[in-house]
Amino acid sequence: MEIRPARPDDRAVELLYESAGPYYDAYAGGAERARAMLSAVYTKPGHAASYERCRVALAGDEIVGVLAGFPVREGDRLARRFVRLTVPRLPPWAWPRTLRHLRAAGLLSPHPPADAYYVDALAVSARWRRRGIASRLLDHAAREAREAGLSGLALDTGLHNDGARALYQAYGFIEREVRRAPTARAAKAIGGPGFVGYFRAA
Repeated sequence: MEIRPARPDDRAVELLYESAGPYYDAYAGGAERARAMLSAVYTKPGHAASYERCRVALAGDEIVGVLAGFPVREGDRLARRFVRLTVPRLPPWAWPRTLRHLRAAGLLSPHPPADAYYVDALAVSARWRRRGIASRLLDHAAREAREAGLSGLALDTGLHNDGARALYQAYGFIEREVRRAPTARAAKAIGGPGFVGYFRAA
């Protein structure tokens, strides 16, 4: 198993999508549009879903896992660049839905510690799960956090994502914050019932 920085020609987009499919769907207006959007911007630098923010796990030549992350202090800039790149790729009639998603996510997203490394995406191919790949990707991110002088790893996931929550708790993450959607409309706008934020010291 090898873990290395992602390259523009790596086929990691499907795993990036799987890391937060319901939220990408809510943002883009459906799975097909969300996948096309991610494919279009993955090779472009300077945003939260860019190849340059990703680390990939390989088994032979096959990409079997991906982790996207960055220091929390860079998050707002990277998110703004993602929005600037992606919204024009969506049909204008979908923009109001996307804006509702952004507003709801802005209100409900947990607030990670400012001096942490934020894991924005983590996914492992279905047939490679339960082999320690996610933990190895998190180990790699924790090492990067220590080398950058950051306090630890922060991440969040959907309240309904029991598998991810079990993984993070087993890895040693501590639950910091729970943000529930106050209404069914807000839950629909963000793509789920809310978020739980975690932190693990480096």
